[in-house]
Amino acid sequence: MLPNLPLPSGWTLRLATSVDSTTVADHIRRIYEEFGLEFDLEFEDDLLDVGATYRHGAFWIVEGSNRLQATAAVLPNGGSRLFKRLYVSPTARRTGIARSLLGAAHGWGDFVRTELWSDVRFQNAHRLYLSAGFHPGPTRVLEDPDRSVERSFWLDSGA
Repeated sequence: MLPNLPLPSGWTLRLATSVDSTTVADHIRRIYEEFGLEFDLEFEDDLLDVGATYRHGAFWIVEGSNRLQATAAVLPNGGSRLFKRLYVSPTARRTGIARSLLGAAHGWGDFVRTELWSDVRFQNAHRLYLSAGFHPGPTRVLEDPDRSVERSFWLDSGA
């Protein structure tokens, strides 16, 4: 089921399928490049088949102006939901779509908490999470090509 999100005129929200995997990976690759990050599909293997990877969750695609504008995903993670893959194209930033997708994820399923991890370079995203009431948690270093440092964030349901 799709959440009811306020979208700019002419934009649509839909669930991603396996057919969308290459388009989604290309969208995320462009944003990685914008931030000087190396995109390695072997490390980002959840994108090889988004339909299969997110079959127990949801992977949302926002399209508009004949292109993919934003993505976001959510998966069950024990008693929590794990928010992933929030990537908004430069032309869609400051439209409220990131906040809407975050809210949709926090309302998805019957879970006590929403958790996420975000690269420390994504400071605008961190400001969004904090302004939405999320609490910062510990950091971790990934074994990806950039040895990325990620910070965790969490928000209990009902908060």
